[in-house]
Amino acid sequence: MTIALQVFVSGLAAGGVYGLFAAGHTLIYRLTGIVNFAFGDLVGLGIFATLLVLAGTAPVTQSGAHEPRFVGALLAGLVLCVAAGILTYVGLVQPYLARGSTIGWVAGTAAVAFAIRAAIGAAFQRSSYVFPDPLPFHRVGNSGFIRLGGAQVQARAFFVIGLVGVPVDLLVGLAFGLVGALAMLAAIAAAPGEAVNANTGTLLGLKGLVAALAVRFGPPLLAFAAGLFLGVVEAAIANVHLGGWQLGPSYREVLPIAFVLLLIAAWPSREALEEQE
Repeated sequence: MTIALQVFVSGLAAGGVYGLFAAGHTLIYRLTGIVNFAFGDLVGLGIFATLLVLAGTAPVTQSGAHEPRFVGALLAGLVLCVAAGILTYVGLVQPYLARGSTIGWVAGTAAVAFAIRAAIGAAFQRSSYVFPDPLPFHRVGNSGFIRLGGAQVQARAFFVIGLVGVPVDLLVGLAFGLVGALAMLAAIAAAPGEAVNANTGTLLGLKGLVAALAVRFGPPLLAFAAGLFLGVVEAAIANVHLGGWQLGPSYREVLPIAFVLLLIAAWPSREALEEQE
């Protein structure tokens, strides 16, 4: 029971971030009819822009999170994330939508994703970086952990769950810009203590897309719930033992995505069902 509670809470925290990405993908798709393949990388751009303003390309110490310029660095990252998202739509998506060219917006958003990843990889050449913690969670409970029903749960997990629990429908009119900014804030809230690299944003965007695909780009709240479920499943795969058998962390990235892809392949589309009728 203790392990199950830990898995559930930590899974909800990670799944909340996936859920915001899923809701963002769904909102963009429902508003424009496209999949923004650069979504995760745009968030990664904002995260690494924050690190760049804060400490250049050198590793960041925890003390950096408490310097006055941290707020300025965070605002700079958010502004860049929003601006890059809007420019991607105006310059590389909308013109091709106007022409009815699917390959155009697919190639455009994919090119933005690859360009951002290459730029981050060129500027930040260490294998990974740790994002500083702007909030003193280490002072809560026992070094950042609180006891809940016999389980030791990170205090940060409840903050991340609360941050992502916003009315998703309010994001509809801000899909290409501010959705990415909110996803960036959620990712930053969950990032301290975890290694981040040029692929972090890409992976978050992919998991959000997988959750959105699982519900066929349905209502944003449903996509958000699918992200929560994905997070809990990942945590269970990484931590739960069945007798003496455990899959382990190495499978947490692969199995949920593979399952959703199989589900999509086996689940007939709405158009196909309508044709059969």
